[in-house]
Amino acid sequence: MHYPRLGTTGLKVSKLAVGGARFGEIDDRTAAELVSLAIDSGVSTFDTADTYNAGASESQLGPLLKKHRDRVVLCTKVGLRVGDSDTDYLNRGDDAARWKRGIGPNDDGLSRKHIMSAIDASLRRLQTDYVDLYQVHRFDPDTPIEETLETLADLVTSGKVRYVGCSGFAAAQLGEALRASESRGLPRMASIQSAYSLVVRNGESALYPLCVDEHVGVFAFSVVAGGMLSGRFSRGVEPGPETRLGTRQAFRHMYMTDDNFALVENLEKAARDTGRSSAQLATGWVAAQPHVTSVLVGFSAPSQLEEMVKVMDDPLLPEELQKVEDAAAG
Repeated sequence: MHYPRLGTTGLKVSKLAVGGARFGEIDDRTAAELVSLAIDSGVSTFDTADTYNAGASESQLGPLLKKHRDRVVLCTKVGLRVGDSDTDYLNRGDDAARWKRGIGPNDDGLSRKHIMSAIDASLRRLQTDYVDLYQVHRFDPDTPIEETLETLADLVTSGKVRYVGCSGFAAAQLGEALRASESRGLPRMASIQSAYSLVVRNGESALYPLCVDEHVGVFAFSVVAGGMLSGRFSRGVEPGPETRLGTRQAFRHMYMTDDNFALVENLEKAARDTGRSSAQLATGWVAAQPHVTSVLVGFSAPSQLEEMVKVMDDPLLPEELQKVEDAAAG
């Protein structure tokens, strides 16, 4: 396992990071096995969010990391309302209607009020007194970025947070945050989380060049496109309800296209030629990109984690990377 530094900080993260989106829905025994295997395999970095499974992800993951707390890098996020799904967040409607449903206008967003409440709730669920990396989950157009950064600075000063980062920002939004940090002497975004795979590469045009120029670390997620690039789905067959594509219609429409099925077929041929799995080739290709600091992967079974650890410990060779490029180009 490699441990690159995160952006301009001195913090080292593992090249493979465990994503927490499945924690809180998998059983306690499987969760404990995943954490134990990850640590035994050299994985130091665990990422979750207060909104994952309505807070249950933090509640399950925190106690499992408690005895390893000094060794691991624990990351969580703020900005969405605990209990909201992505669909709820995008379609949340006006504040007056939400108020009638018992939801306050400050139950999400990046205001000082919400962040100060959210960090304490996360620390309670995680059973720790600090978070190594506290990330804003989405850009909030309703809150001045200066207010958000000043609040995060106070959390760093208080010792509740060590470093700050963001997730899902566009290049212009990240640039705005970096300029505000520089002009006001506030902590800068050490990292960004960004969806990145062989089929989602829009960040290559502006976001990743900005990250390289500004030395912002990149956590790449959805590297196998919701499981699409692992070859587990077939043309004309509805994905199972236990899968990410089965539960998220937007992902299904985005990933299950004729072009992507053709890419998967090419990738499966490359997998046979190299002796790797399709998921290993897809993940290894992302990990090899120079702008990627760490690959963030969610797991529901120890065997999935073992598969990804193998490609981190034995990175793709140049000729294997070329086969992946050829598969994507074809």
